[in-house]
Amino acid sequence: MKVRVAKSAGFCVGVKRAVELVLRLADEHRGRRIFTYGPLIHNPQTVKMLEEKGIMVFGEDEVVPQPGDIVVIRSHGVAPAVIEELSRKNYEIFDATCPKVAYVHRIAREYSRRGYAVIIVGDENHAEVIGIKGEVEGDGVAVVNSPEQVESLPEWEKVVVIAQTTMDVDTFNSVVAAVEKKFPEVVVKNTLCSETSYRQREIKELAADSDAFVVIGGKNSANTKRLYQLAKKTGLPTFWVETADELNPQDFRGIERVAVVAGASTPHWIIDAVVERLETMHSKFLPPWRWRWLKSAAYFVLRSNILASLAAGSLTFVLAEKTGLHEAFIRSIEAFSVLFISLNLYEYREWQGLALMDPSKVQFVRQNRKFLVGASMFTLAISFALSIFLGIYHIIFTILVLTGAMAYFIFPVFERVFPAFIKDGGMLGLWILLIWGYGTDWNIKYLFPIAMLGALQGLVMGLKELETDRILQRKSITAALGEKLSVALGLIPVAIGILSVYLAGIWRECAGFVIGFLLMWCLSALVGLRIFRKGNHIETFVNLILILTAFLCKINL
Repeated sequence: MKVRVAKSAGFCVGVKRAVELVLRLADEHRGRRIFTYGPLIHNPQTVKMLEEKGIMVFGEDEVVPQPGDIVVIRSHGVAPAVIEELSRKNYEIFDATCPKVAYVHRIAREYSRRGYAVIIVGDENHAEVIGIKGEVEGDGVAVVNSPEQVESLPEWEKVVVIAQTTMDVDTFNSVVAAVEKKFPEVVVKNTLCSETSYRQREIKELAADSDAFVVIGGKNSANTKRLYQLAKKTGLPTFWVETADELNPQDFRGIERVAVVAGASTPHWIIDAVVERLETMHSKFLPPWRWRWLKSAAYFVLRSNILASLAAGSLTFVLAEKTGLHEAFIRSIEAFSVLFISLNLYEYREWQGLALMDPSKVQFVRQNRKFLVGASMFTLAISFALSIFLGIYHIIFTILVLTGAMAYFIFPVFERVFPAFIKDGGMLGLWILLIWGYGTDWNIKYLFPIAMLGALQGLVMGLKELETDRILQRKSITAALGEKLSVALGLIPVAIGILSVYLAGIWRECAGFVIGFLLMWCLSALVGLRIFRKGNHIETFVNLILILTAFLCKINL
């Protein structure tokens, strides 16, 4: 089955900001109790993940907040009276209200003080609307969601029309037209969220080339409900699910093209699971890369860092041969072993902090903890033994690297102290040193080609994790620069790498590096422009490019 995913699917800016704030608070205030005033966002799976990290829901949990506890105002916002009440109880308050919702609050407050009646186009019982109503002084406020309801409103002299940010454009416009007919003085403020409007427009575009819609999101999410209603209006079969488990294969008999849209509070890992399930549904013949057992094996090789270590070992072996070093095979095993240990111990710590954004990683670590730790300890012994054959400098280098990896694994303080760009830069530097040290015995003419290939590899991986970095507020370089600038600056290591291969006089024997530079940059462009999005596939292609680079150098391309 062919699946098309809406470009706008997943967390919106306001939701990202709210999740980012709560996770940062959980990290900075470990040991303190944190509550959100109502579910932070309207997605049960995300709320459950937050609960697993100790973040409770105010008023829904058995535990009652005490003075001094942290209370986070959710993205929908609340009325000023609620803030005052929480302050009186001496809670420490953090506001995660979406900036676009806060703007609607400001309009309602200002126009109410100027004597305007406030008409809110929205759902009366929605948390966002309740908060906006709380800004209005007196009883000059009404909530409507159809032109017919306008006729029963009081005969106010002047009114301002605003909207719940997640309302659809057609409803808002029809209500505005009815209001302008009824009242003599009308001020219209279109407060519809541009992201919501874009998601709704996308439905019309996708409908032209689809046989059915799948809408993903919480059943208590207003914007997801709106997407479902609009998708259903197209006349195509429309299915609303919260997770992939709710998909019924019988519903998709005879359907060949499915459009997938998702609410603003739907995390990407749920979207990926739904898409994967749809792609394999009712397929009479699956290509090998979609065979379940093969995908499981490939996922294990990727997630356990065997593939990444194999790529480093391959490049080390070829460069050792090119440099005329003895023990090329031992050197490649050493590079494989040290990187395997370092990556697994490093990512074991990092994945705990990324549980919300990609729980499949954490689940993999939990299910394979014994293998990962056991295999790491086994290769640790191999690394010490093999380093003896490479000389005293390599023995010292191996001991220093492995000691650092073990310290990071044993002491969680390092995970919290160092910002992301330091940790990511350290892993990138380690990769470069391993290939350069074991593969060329510190031969200076290979340093820049290896370093530039590593920099491009880091660029791709940084762009892959960009959304997660922003949500968790990890201070990575790509998060600071943004997608387009990061991709553009990626041309610098490409140019330096090609020039260094030429100036070092290794153009003929290592022309494979040039192909590797170009392929890695092209991959970064595809990831940065969100043409290529699936994380596991991106990681696989990065390592395959490294292996291809080694192969091309081996055959003297």
